[in-house]
Amino acid sequence: MVAALPTFESGSFSEREKAALRYAEQMYADHHAVDDARWTALRVHFSDDELLELTWAIAEFIALGKAIYVLGVPYGGADPG
Repeated sequence: MVAALPTFESGSFSEREKAALRYAEQMYADHHAVDDARWTALRVHFSDDELLELTWAIAEFIALGKAIYVLGVPYGGADPG
């Protein structure tokens, strides 16, 4: 599943999973761009409670990745600089 993430739009992910992945991408790239249209698309697949949990999980993983990078913690064979 992880290997399929770069091409999730054309992959075998469910529409619910694709909606969550689109949201995660947008949160990572530009959280200021999360607009009413994104919320409308998400509400087709998720309840308000699920959206709160999903948002929190996405934010935690984005923050964790940034912390790992700035602290120079080695992971996945990548050299953080």
